[in-house]
Amino acid sequence: MPRVQPAPLWQRAVIMLSGTVVGLVIVLALIWARPVLIPIALAVLMTFLLNPLVRVLQRQRLGRLGSVMVTVSIAGVFLLGAGWLATREVASVLAELPQNTANIKSKVQAFKRLGSGGFIRQFETMFEEISQETHPPAPVKSSILKDWADIVRPPGETSPVADPTRTVSIPWMTLTGYLGSAMEVLGTLAFSMVLLVFFLLGREDMRDRIVLLAGKARLALTSKALEDVTDRITRYIVMVALLNGGYGIMMAIGLYCLQVPNAFLWGFLSGGLRFIPYLGPWIGAIFPVAMSLAVSDGWVFPIAVIAFIAVLELVSNNVIEPLTFGHSTGVSPTALIILAAFWMYLWGPIGLVLSAPIAVCLVVVGKTIPQLGFLNLLLGEGPALRANVGLYQRLMLGDQLESNALVLERMKGTSPDEVYDELLIPSLNYTRRDVNRDQLTDEDQKMILMGMRNILVQADEFVHPQSVDKQSLPDPVPEAPELHSTTAPKPPSVLGCPARDDTDDVGLEMLRQLLDPSRCVLEVTAVETLVSELVARLAEDPPATICIASLPPGGISHARYLCKRLREAAPGIPIIVGRWGPNGVSKLDRERLVQAGASSVTTTLLETRKLIESRILLSVSEPMASNTA
Repeated sequence: MPRVQPAPLWQRAVIMLSGTVVGLVIVLALIWARPVLIPIALAVLMTFLLNPLVRVLQRQRLGRLGSVMVTVSIAGVFLLGAGWLATREVASVLAELPQNTANIKSKVQAFKRLGSGGFIRQFETMFEEISQETHPPAPVKSSILKDWADIVRPPGETSPVADPTRTVSIPWMTLTGYLGSAMEVLGTLAFSMVLLVFFLLGREDMRDRIVLLAGKARLALTSKALEDVTDRITRYIVMVALLNGGYGIMMAIGLYCLQVPNAFLWGFLSGGLRFIPYLGPWIGAIFPVAMSLAVSDGWVFPIAVIAFIAVLELVSNNVIEPLTFGHSTGVSPTALIILAAFWMYLWGPIGLVLSAPIAVCLVVVGKTIPQLGFLNLLLGEGPALRANVGLYQRLMLGDQLESNALVLERMKGTSPDEVYDELLIPSLNYTRRDVNRDQLTDEDQKMILMGMRNILVQADEFVHPQSVDKQSLPDPVPEAPELHSTTAPKPPSVLGCPARDDTDDVGLEMLRQLLDPSRCVLEVTAVETLVSELVARLAEDPPATICIASLPPGGISHARYLCKRLREAAPGIPIIVGRWGPNGVSKLDRERLVQAGASSVTTTLLETRKLIESRILLSVSEPMASNTA
């Protein structure tokens, strides 16, 4: 098969430059169009969340328009009610904080005494001295610093001469800023609700238009893929909303039972902040703990609150979430953190909340649509490389510890035959392939094969655990020899012949480790052994079976030549040719090997081991049957 010629260097450079420019344009567009894209993203998110309720109402014969209006009205009432209660609770917290000033001061003093130890104090002094030497204090010119100095100045002390350039803050300007921010948030939510109505009403129409973009020839495939993507995303967003909402309700109930003030507010914040990946639960736990510290005189009450939050978090993470989502959402933790930082930079707090749903949507799309598979590769949680490719990569880089750990961890729950056929043999196939392509040097090949032999030494205790157990037992007490004792018969021998190089030799070493030494003994000849020497060995001490190892790719001519010469020298001995590898052996190669004298051609170590043991058992039972006759 001819190799595909790579594109010229200038074409690849143009493609990379074009991709970079397109990426920058997309990022700039996301920043510039933020006032429009944020409501659209919120509307799309709420569309996935509320569409199941719309379907349920439609089954009750309310009609499309009636179902959408009822659903949006319920969502609007819920949002307005939650916002009103949250605002009321925030006002209550701000009103009650001055009453707890004494408790807050006592807790701060306790923390100061805790942090005034010798080592910490020495570190602070050293840092202050270094800062004074490297950065001398500059005159205070900022009006903000002067305002702060007026606040912290002790009562009775006069302020310095007023600076004529000092800026005086106007209260109505601050109020206007707050009102402007509040109106912006309300405007965003209102625009999102309007878009939500249109998205819910025109869901099927938008789906049909997206399907037609792929062309009528792929109508069925695109329709099924789009419906599958929509169902998966909807299921995830609904489950996340239910889980976070239930977490917030349980938090509010628990804090109310512990008599923490404003328990509803803390439960609402805890449930909402859990949409932020990883950091959200920690941020949500700060507020109730801080309130418990502010309202309590001692430390028992805050410790109880911390213990309750810890137990609730453990139950949610280790019991409820695995039952709901499985073990994960399918998004890599590293990718989730990077996307959270990216969307927070682009869209602020709203982007931080939307980062996790957007990441899940991208991963689901990458899994479902083959053309967008790179999204799943970049963001997905599964391993980027197959296990055998990962092992080969580690061996190629000389990472012996990781290679041993990968194989030994796999062998804890899998039989050695399967591990060798699924991990080690493909690694040998990759090695031979890259050697044939001149992508590996002789030193690289020797390092990989040495690492493979090291793995076989480490894995011996899993393959033959009984030998390890026997070594730990004390030596048996020798018994008196019997008068008519007979020595145990020697197990039949199997002659293993590498067809080409050391790669075949390592494959035979794996086979020898897998064979039961009490049934047969595999004798592996050296790679440098000449065919004439093998013929002489067969005439001197013929084995029960011959096994020729010839790992693909390549090497078929060497295996045919060796098989033909050995068949001429030993016409009655079975010859097994092992073409071990995940791609198997072609029908033509199998026919050529059989014509050269092979009795059987196997593609896995497991098949070879079973075939050798069956032939050995047959060769042993035949003489016994003849002697009985």
